Amino acid sequence: MLRLNNSRLIFLVLATIVSSCTIRKHPFNFNKNIDKAFLQIVISGSKSILATEKNVTSARVYKAGFLQGWMEQNHFVDWAVLSKQRKNEFTPYNRGGKSEYDVYLILFDAKGENKNSFLFFTVQRPWLDTDTATGFSPFYYGVLDSRKSGPYLLADETFKITAKYATYTPTNRKRNNLYFLLDKQYGSSFKSDSLRIEKVVLTQDNQLSDNKALVISVDEVLGDKVSLIMRYEDTIILKP
Repeated sequence: MLRLNNSRLIFLVLATIVSSCTIRKHPFNFNKNIDKAFLQIVISGSKSILATEKNVTSARVYKAGFLQGWMEQNHFVDWAVLSKQRKNEFTPYNRGGKSEYDVYLILFDAKGENKNSFLFFTVQRPWLDTDTATGFSPFYYGVLDSRKSGPYLLADETFKITAKYATYTPTNRKRNNLYFLLDKQYGSSFKSDSLRIEKVVLTQDNQLSDNKALVISVDEVLGDKVSLIMRYEDTIILKP
């Protein structure tokens, strides 16, 4: 369980969502807005030097979820953020929640020796409202790779999105260097049923560790080992 006074860490784990969230509501539905056209723009306009595969034909969607609700702790009832698998730990006498956080990982197929690219982001939305967003994390784009120490996702590009009517487009693309280390006990390939993010490594300057690399253990921050298990949900066909 994670108390909100540790929110700087949890939001770093959720791809630094706190740095970009707005309080305005936006019409947003994943299936309608993160569609074939949006993903093709992400790939074709990418500035990544790692994700070189442009002839992508399909994308596998993985998802994890969090809830922000009331929880009793130390004789007080306070807001807490828990994975959806632990929602029964919220107080039985005040079930109303504040926000939900949907964490998405999209893996793209690759041809030949090219590496699978990925897109990682978080959507904040009101409790039980699947057609509205109140904030978006930066969108992280990079490749799925592996070393002897284990598999990882390396994002070398980040961007935000802008909305015009009901259409979202990538904007403000920047170079980045962010690692998501994957748990060896779960999947580590394009066709895996699940992938679990075990650690997040910020190699660039940041507010918490200045010029030193910052390693964030998901287990320690979120308090359980089921929080960032990204489970396969669907496949989006980009080209026939």
